Amino acid sequence: MNKKSLSVIIPCKNQEKMLKNTFSDIKEKSQKLDYETKVIFVNDRSTDKSSEIADRLGSGLSDYKRLNTPSDLKGVGKGRAVKMGMLEADSDIELFMDADNSTSFKEVDKLLPYIDKYDIVIGTRYSDKITEPETNWFKAVTRNLKDVLDVLIYGYAKRYTAKIKQGRMRQFISRGGNLAFTVLLGQSFTDQRCGFKMFSKKASDIIFPLIQLDGFGFDTEIFVIAKKYGLSVIEVPISWYDDAAEANVNLKNAINTFKEIFQIYGYILRGKYRGKKEK
Repeated sequence: MNKKSLSVIIPCKNQEKMLKNTFSDIKEKSQKLDYETKVIFVNDRSTDKSSEIADRLGSGLSDYKRLNTPSDLKGVGKGRAVKMGMLEADSDIELFMDADNSTSFKEVDKLLPYIDKYDIVIGTRYSDKITEPETNWFKAVTRNLKDVLDVLIYGYAKRYTAKIKQGRMRQFISRGGNLAFTVLLGQSFTDQRCGFKMFSKKASDIIFPLIQLDGFGFDTEIFVIAKKYGLSVIEVPISWYDDAAEANVNLKNAINTFKEIFQIYGYILRGKYRGKKEK
């Protein structure tokens, strides 16, 4: 009986110092999994030696491939990088994770038990229990509003489980954005933009051809499309090791978050999230 396949997509921009741990964890863990594990590294216009280091480390894996986002791409390109990797993947299960190893690939054990029942399994840093999306809009808004107030009072949301806390500004943008996604788009997740997400092939094939945004807003699109096509989602607590010193976010990021929400509304009105069968 053939093993199921698992593709790991790693979008990366200038993470040369972090890749050794990332690849080491993947190599160690993949040898213990009952899956054929493939790694797709997507270089997003790095100006350091990320590509060279990834290729060297990837040579020690059973299945490795590097892609490069277009050099003329402007602005933040994580969405484009993830989309390229997910479209390239052709596995039973497809996962994308951050190149800096904030969540180690070893955490995959926490998500895998749910992928047969749910179309999308996402890690969460804001819950210590398995969580399905809140169906009561008022409760979801209240929960996320409390997080924002916690950040203003304590400097971070009290539900935040990471051992090293993000800075106040980064937390405010994260929790404020999550509140906006709930109010404006009805996305009642605890941690919509956690960078550790797993998809069934069915979900991946539906979602990623329709992604429009090149930047961080692609996470928001994922759940707009998932809702449209009735895909099931579950959130699973994961360990997240954040480096507060690397929190290079600012007011521009907050403005872009709201800009992307209205871009998504525009895409909805223009029918950009219609699959081939609907056209």
